[in-house]
Amino acid sequence: MKPIKVNPLVRTVLNWTRRLLFKPEAFSFNQKTSETQNVLICMPADIDRFAMARDLLSTFVSIFREKKVYVLLPFLEAEGYLSSSATYQVISAKRGDLNLFSLPGREFVRRLKDLQFGISLDLDLEDGFFSCYLCARCGVPMRIGPKRKNAFPLYNIELEVLKDRFGSREVYEGMAKTLKSLFSQKRKGIPNPA
Repeated sequence: MKPIKVNPLVRTVLNWTRRLLFKPEAFSFNQKTSETQNVLICMPADIDRFAMARDLLSTFVSIFREKKVYVLLPFLEAEGYLSSSATYQVISAKRGDLNLFSLPGREFVRRLKDLQFGISLDLDLEDGFFSCYLCARCGVPMRIGPKRKNAFPLYNIELEVLKDRFGSREVYEGMAKTLKSLFSQKRKGIPNPA
């Protein structure tokens, strides 16, 4: 199992161009949440964090009740590390799905666009460039991820992560608690301002 690493020079160029060219669109949280049928959860590329996030995956999946959940593995040769279940389907990239710079290829992006994800959740606390770049390329309107340098505009909802607990399971438990609170408020029917 090898983490997908995007060429560093290409990352730098993409970081600069996205800041200049990317125009984030406004959206209604309540409307996007109720309209969304498919959700993409992007797993961490670090093996230790992957194990922590995998242990809490059912908790994250349960946040998006009544939605079809897909789980993206940011690895090559990842068969057997996580299998699809009754509550989610696993997506992983093959070598042919990536271009020369290890960015998602046009055909891979098209396949994911066809799933029409309305929400993505990135669980990668460090790098995460492959996953958040893929979600932006696929046009996912609500992209949730941990707050970190260069995260905007690839994420449009950022979750604060406590640095002193960075290497512990508590980070993911805190993210899950925040998301449960956020999405349960939606289910309680917070009225949209007119």
